[in-house]
Amino acid sequence: MHAKGAIPRCAGRDDHYGVDMAWVFICIAAGAGGFLFLIVFDYRKVSAGLKPKADLAKVEIRDCETMIQAEQNAMEETKEQVGSLQKEIEEREKELEELQKKVYEYREREKRRNPTKYKLEE
Repeated sequence: MHAKGAIPRCAGRDDHYGVDMAWVFICIAAGAGGFLFLIVFDYRKVSAGLKPKADLAKVEIRDCETMIQAEQNAMEETKEQVGSLQKEIEEREKELEELQKKVYEYREREKRRNPTKYKLEE
């Protein structure tokens, strides 16, 4: 009989049972290691293929940022020009009003000087 707590041996098995399981675990570990190697290898291959595309995208982004900055600068210059033109328009309108007043005053003086002349022409 077996001693209390002892593990019974299977019939037809010899003492190499532990060694056979060790090889199974070694094969599983080797397979997992190989699978991990393939994953890393594939990752490096894909990342190497994407790196030029990423660099190209960065260059295009920088170009777009440069274009946007140029557009913003042009927009600011245009706003400044519009502002100065609006001030100039206001000045010209004031000058026009002054000239219209002078013309009106001149015509009024002419009417007072030559009242008969205007009556005949009208």
